[in-house]
Amino acid sequence: MTNLFPSAPAASDQYRLFTLRNACDMTVTISERGATLRSWRAPDRYGRMADVVHAGADGASVVAPPALWQGRHAGGGVALQLKVPGGAADLRASYRLDDDGCLTIAYDVQARLPTLVELQTHPSFNLNGGIAGIGDHMLQIDADYYVEVDAGGNPIGVAAVGGTPFDFRQPAPIGARLRWPDGQISQAGGFDHCFYVGNHFSGGQGPLREVARVFDPGSGRRLQMCTTEAALQFCAAGSTGAGPWRHDGFCLEANARPELVNAAWPRLVLHPGQAYRQTTAYRLSLQA
Repeated sequence: MTNLFPSAPAASDQYRLFTLRNACDMTVTISERGATLRSWRAPDRYGRMADVVHAGADGASVVAPPALWQGRHAGGGVALQLKVPGGAADLRASYRLDDDGCLTIAYDVQARLPTLVELQTHPSFNLNGGIAGIGDHMLQIDADYYVEVDAGGNPIGVAAVGGTPFDFRQPAPIGARLRWPDGQISQAGGFDHCFYVGNHFSGGQGPLREVARVFDPGSGRRLQMCTTEAALQFCAAGSTGAGPWRHDGFCLEANARPELVNAAWPRLVLHPGQAYRQTTAYRLSLQA
């Protein structure tokens, strides 16, 4: 059985970059190296352009071992294709940017051999363009449950978000939640946890629907996330320097529920002739 999981691409790969531009002068750059989102330039409330993809982002790599995708402009977007070594499966990814600032990322896997699939889109964002941390970003996640992890980041149980720093059912500043005296937060050095945004008990995929949103009051930029997946991983990336720990980027990564992956949930295993599709969309706009 072949396993398809995210991985950082090899630095030695030769690759091309593709740029998409919409009517609002937003630009998105996609790389063949790992099929990654490399930059997303957009205006703030004063019309100043900045790249909201955090410099330390891994992008949207969807396969291991590291691989070079073949890309081309197609249908107003970018289409990328990868043949998995050994001929187990063919993977396709597409990026499309519309004039409303919505970047839609779709994946399609066609299996020739039994294949365990976990596709993930994991760009890291900073809506102020990196001029400051993300502490004042207001985050909202439509989730009643999250997954507790051990020191190695492995899932150990499911807990209700109520009464914890993981309760983002109403908008809350990320920085304030990072300062809560919580064992899960201190153990991970911040957030790196899965939230259930689909039906907690059924799992599986659903229709494309909005599951999270983030607002930066300084720039006025607002990011909305939609997905067909049952869960999302919220991460707050950080860096250390002369001062205290500063969280410089956040990630909202759509994926399958972690215990379903570990238990080889049937829908994640493709048999010869079967296909798997996943869609995630991020919409970037301005809010008063």
